[in-house]
Amino acid sequence: MFVSQTHLPQLLDTSHYSDEGVHQRERETMFQSGWHCLAAWDQFPKEGDYITSNLLGTPLILWRRQDQIRAFLNVCTHRFSMLTDRPTGCFQKNMKCQYHGWEYDETGNTCRIPDAQSFRPLKKGELGLKEYRVEMVGQLVFVTLNPQAPPLREYLGEDLASLCEERFSKQHHITYWFDREQPCNWKIVIENLLESYHIENVHPRTFKRFPVPEHCTHTFHDTYDYYIHDFKDEPDSANTERFVCHLTGQPLDLKWRHILRYPNIAVGGSGPFYYFLIVFPLTPTTCRLLTYTFHYSGPRGRLWPFLVHRVLKRYGKYLGQQINQEDAAIYPGIQIGNTTQERPHGGGLISAREERIFAFQKYILSQVGRQPAQQTVAEQNGCHSETACEESASNL
Repeated sequence: MFVSQTHLPQLLDTSHYSDEGVHQRERETMFQSGWHCLAAWDQFPKEGDYITSNLLGTPLILWRRQDQIRAFLNVCTHRFSMLTDRPTGCFQKNMKCQYHGWEYDETGNTCRIPDAQSFRPLKKGELGLKEYRVEMVGQLVFVTLNPQAPPLREYLGEDLASLCEERFSKQHHITYWFDREQPCNWKIVIENLLESYHIENVHPRTFKRFPVPEHCTHTFHDTYDYYIHDFKDEPDSANTERFVCHLTGQPLDLKWRHILRYPNIAVGGSGPFYYFLIVFPLTPTTCRLLTYTFHYSGPRGRLWPFLVHRVLKRYGKYLGQQINQEDAAIYPGIQIGNTTQERPHGGGLISAREERIFAFQKYILSQVGRQPAQQTVAEQNGCHSETACEESASNL
C-alpha cells in the first residue's frame, strides 16, 4: 500500500521547469559531481571500437582496449579540434585526430606527430588527452567528470547496484535502446516514470491499467526510492511471466521492481525484461533521454536460448518503441502546462499513487531551492512553507 493516505501538494514552481538560473544550479549541484551511464558493453563488440558522446557539454570518446573501456576528452591537444565527430567507429591501434593526424595510445599519450620536428622543443609525455574515470556495473558503462566522486557502487547504493549486476550482466542482450532529445525539462521525464496514474490514459495498449494499490510498496531513502508491485495475484500478468520464465530457465519472481537514484537514474522491470534509463539536462526546456532495455534468454552460445532471444528481442523492441512513443507524445503538453504563468484555480495536486513525485520534488528543493519571487501551487493552496509540506507527508 502507499505510504501517504491523502493527496500531497505540488512543491515545484514554473521556474524549476523553465528558468536558466535554476537549470545552472541543478547542473552544478546534482549533475557535475555524479556518475552517468553513457554506453553498454555490447556496443563495443570488437577491440578498438569506440563511441562518442557529450556529457553535460563535455565531448567524450569511449574506447575499448582489451576488456576495458576508457574515456577521454574528445579534443585533440594540438589545436583543439574534436578527434572525431563520428558517433561510432574503430581505432584498432591508436586514436587518430581527424584534422592533422596526431595519434594517441591507450593511455592518451601522444605516440605519433606528423612533421614532429616542426614542433621542437617538446618533452616526452608533455602532451596528451585528458582521461576520465570509468567504472562498470554489469555491462553498463559509467563515466564521471568529478575526480573526487565516490566509487560507482557506493554512489548507486547497494539496492540499485545489485539490481544492475543481476539484470544487465554480460549474459543479457540489449533488446532495444533509445537515445533522443526531448522537448521538455528533464524533471518532466522523471516525474512521468515515477507514477502509474497516467497509464490507463497514455498507455492503453501496453500497461493498460493501474496497479492494484494493495499490491504496491514504496520505500524512501536519502538518495533513492524503491517501488515494488507484487502481481502474483493478477493472473493475466502472472501467467505470462510464468510462461516466459519457463522458456528462459530464469527464476520466477512475480514482482515489478523500480528504483530511482536521485536525480536522474532509473531501473525497472520484471521477468526477462528490465530497462535502464538516464536523463541529461540540456537546456531549461530540453533534455536527452537515454534508455536501454535488456532481456535474458538463457546462456549465450546455445541454440534454444538463441531462438528465444530472437523472439524476446522482437517483442521487447516493439514494446519499448510503443511505450517511448506514447510518452514522447505527451511531454510537450506537460512542458507547456508546467511553464505557463497563468494557472487554473486550485490544483497542483499529487495523489497518494503519485507520492514518489512528492519525494523527488523534496529532493530537488533540498538541492537547488526555489526562485525567491516565485510562489508555488502548494503555497497558493495553503501550504506556506516547505516544513508544512513535509508535515503533510512526514513518512516519506
